[in-house]
Amino acid sequence: MARTWRMRAWPSDASVAHLIFTDHQHLPTRDELDDAIAHAIRKGARAIRTSAMFPPAADVVLADGFEVIDRLALLAFDLDTELPELRGEVQLGRLRPWHLTPCSQIDRESFGLLWGNSATSLRDIRHATPSSSSRVARSDDGIVGFAISGAAGDHGYLQRLAVRPDARRRGAGHDLVVDALRWMQRRSADQALVNTGVTNDAALSLYRSLGFVDLTDELVIAERRLT
Repeated sequence: MARTWRMRAWPSDASVAHLIFTDHQHLPTRDELDDAIAHAIRKGARAIRTSAMFPPAADVVLADGFEVIDRLALLAFDLDTELPELRGEVQLGRLRPWHLTPCSQIDRESFGLLWGNSATSLRDIRHATPSSSSRVARSDDGIVGFAISGAAGDHGYLQRLAVRPDARRRGAGHDLVVDALRWMQRRSADQALVNTGVTNDAALSLYRSLGFVDLTDELVIAERRLT
């Protein structure tokens, strides 16, 4: 039977195994969790940490000894509605492979070392869905932000958005989100989804100002110590 999960090192801490369920609708079984935990132990990990999970999947891992370490708000945008206009205060372009390192620096400046991505994990995010779009925002002093979006079926996903802290409130985040939504519309997606920390007021304010609405479910990231 094919595995329902994959594993890699956590971007900022190679001693933590990052458990990723390949289908977010799948409910992990006890045998699958035991298999993943055993794999992490063989790799020498001191802990195993999940990606964001919907409540039913989170309930399964929490019953198996995992603990909640973060909660994420989930928001949706109806792609049948008219999109906001671009502000045009930054230049948007394709995120090229050689942009991954500066983008990872922006990501870590934005989210801190615990949650920030490396160039390798950003590359993985770009390939997490059947189709994807990766964009950078530039100003006179170089790259100031980036967005990675994906699409699967009739859903689009704003998978990662980061703007350099010293360049915020200048339209980069606004235009990166609008550009991502336009791409999703061209892919014939019906709904766009995005998640962010429940205490990330700046991101929540941006998404809501663009027409995203909060959904009832909160996503959960959980961790289990192995030593």
